[in-house]
Amino acid sequence: MFDFRRAGALIAATTTTAVVLTATPFVSAAEADQVTIDVANITDFHGRLKANLTKDKETGALTPKSTDEMGAANVAGIMNYLRGQNPNTIVTSSGDNQGGSAFVSFISDDKYTMDFINAIGTDGSAVGNHEFDKGYKDLIDRIVPGTNDKQLGANIFVDGKQTVKPYTIVEKDGVKVALVGTTSNLTPEKSSPANVAGIDFKDSAEQVNVEAKKIKDNGEADMVIALIHDPADTSSPKLDPKYVDFVFGGDDHIKRLDLNAAVPFAQSYEYGKVVTDVTFTYDKAEKKVVKVDAKQIDATQLADLGITPDPEVEKIVAEAEKISQERGQKVIATIDADFKRGSNPGDKPGTNRGTESTANNMLAQSAVAALSAFLDTKIDFGVMNAGGVRDDLSKGDVTYEQAATVQPFGNNIAVATLSGAAIKEALENQWRTAEAEAKSGRPRLDMGLSDNVSYTYNPNAERGNRILDIKINGESVDPKKDYTVAASTFLLDGGDGLINKDEVRDRNDVGYNDLQAFVDYLQTGNAKVREGQKDVGVVLPEGGLKAGEKNTIELTSLSYSSDGEAKASTVDVKLGGATGSATVNNDVTDADKGLGEQGRAKVEIEIPADASGAQTLEITTNAGTKVTLPVTVAAAPTPTPTPEPTPTPEPTPAQDPKPTPTPEPTPTNTTTTTSPAPTTAKGSSSSSDGSSSNGSSNAPLAVIIAGMVALLSVLAVFLAGPIDSILGPIAKIS
Repeated sequence: MFDFRRAGALIAATTTTAVVLTATPFVSAAEADQVTIDVANITDFHGRLKANLTKDKETGALTPKSTDEMGAANVAGIMNYLRGQNPNTIVTSSGDNQGGSAFVSFISDDKYTMDFINAIGTDGSAVGNHEFDKGYKDLIDRIVPGTNDKQLGANIFVDGKQTVKPYTIVEKDGVKVALVGTTSNLTPEKSSPANVAGIDFKDSAEQVNVEAKKIKDNGEADMVIALIHDPADTSSPKLDPKYVDFVFGGDDHIKRLDLNAAVPFAQSYEYGKVVTDVTFTYDKAEKKVVKVDAKQIDATQLADLGITPDPEVEKIVAEAEKISQERGQKVIATIDADFKRGSNPGDKPGTNRGTESTANNMLAQSAVAALSAFLDTKIDFGVMNAGGVRDDLSKGDVTYEQAATVQPFGNNIAVATLSGAAIKEALENQWRTAEAEAKSGRPRLDMGLSDNVSYTYNPNAERGNRILDIKINGESVDPKKDYTVAASTFLLDGGDGLINKDEVRDRNDVGYNDLQAFVDYLQTGNAKVREGQKDVGVVLPEGGLKAGEKNTIELTSLSYSSDGEAKASTVDVKLGGATGSATVNNDVTDADKGLGEQGRAKVEIEIPADASGAQTLEITTNAGTKVTLPVTVAAAPTPTPTPEPTPTPEPTPAQDPKPTPTPEPTPTNTTTTTSPAPTTAKGSSSSSDGSSSNGSSNAPLAVIIAGMVALLSVLAVFLAGPIDSILGPIAKIS
């Protein structure tokens, strides 16, 4: 290829005519020194042998999407196409070719996936964490030879030695390309402890640097391509660009491509959805890569590129399907009860994803039980989404095929940390937003819960405020406390809008396929129908419970929805020493579609006056349900005491006045006499209205004046004689 940078220097020193004359031999010389090498890559294939391409629902015509699984035969067809474009094509994988596989591969221990890896001419494959799913010995004794010794694991050390080939060198047109492979730094955490015992895992990127420096310093290779089973974007910055030319990442199932990084990188998504093709131009004279181009091919480009499925790989896939169908009839367990999905009124199981079901709860229990055993650790609880349960499971023998039909999506079961507040949020999200309901036609999506979890809710409350109390192992969930949960990667990624993925912490995806986990759980013989309901709707009286009164409590969701599942007929309520009971009404109407309120009752309970404050409301049914709810009971009102009447004092009897004796008149020398006014005894006088009053300071003024006049009258009688004796002679003189 013509190098414009080198030609630019020539232009600066020559005439235009000279450039025309010398350009052709100059370019020919440059191109003679350059080799174009393509490196094709897949990652995290996980046994997705069968194509899963989108089709038009009406016509059945293929309408592929960029996220479709292309299938092994189409991936092989792409490799054939790339080799046709450039014979100097190297085929690679960044790991997890197998393990956590689709049923078609899983059932045969991924034999046909290994056949596919060989058929596409893989030159080198990093050891993924899933290659340890059956242990280190299985990796060494079966997988390494089964993939023609193409497994690369530079950071895997046992007793100080690298026991898996660290790198391989592929020569194309005189250019030697080293492929250095490493397993994930998270392999110890993602594997059963027994499967990786005694292995020392070095840091993946740092070990690539060690190998790359040794390779180039020793002149073993001209280029170094890293195949790391860790995310490419976090591995690239740790790599030394002096020694590493490019890195293909994996593990976290994300498509990436960045050609401008110091060490350019790419990641080929997952499940055979993408083939990354990177074109390197290597200049032999300059001894370096001078140009890098890349493209990522997905299902939408198959037709345009004229990709045809590889016939040999088609035969491999057909054989795998035949074997899976045969082995799918193998009995893996026997169960003693039916496990059914939810039903809409008058309809069959599976028509209602909004109601509690025995199948959904059992798969949640399966997740926590199987993963706890796999990791040999205690996980607090398990969850499952109703939409992930695709069939019922009938009492009796269970085959592989039946198990795969129930749990068909091939997700992994992972463990993560959620706060109590995040758990409540996830349960609140079971009731859909108006927008989500309009799109799906489903007002609610039920979340299955392991046997040790229950909760109460108010069906009449607004969305986001329905959950009243959640119990794990009989203890109320603390919003500020952390809990570990076993769940599918679908749910932890925010699937169905239940768990808020931003609240998920300490996620550990150990590569435990959900079907494998389900099979392992069934084989323990512990698969039982949960006793009673996990959730009960509770509507308390308006204003809350009150002591000293009769209270009516409305209850819902006391029964399962499908025929043959437990339905309660009676419910009992207890609070302190008070009890109440009622008959359960299991009638349903069209209004119950998509919801889970079947099994209703109204219970009256008379709460004693002394049972106020913090109390526990206990609800039990004859179908095995037992839930409790902490409540606060308002105190009975204190009666207002009736005041004692004030006694009326007895009236004091009035005393009869004693008559004042009229004094005898003193004889005088005059004939004029004054008659005294009548008085009452002790200074009392008669009032004008005939009532009497005493001479106290409160007596009316008129009474006082009258008393004074009477007194003067009396004095006039007594003093008449003396006055006359004095004034008489004076009168005579005058």
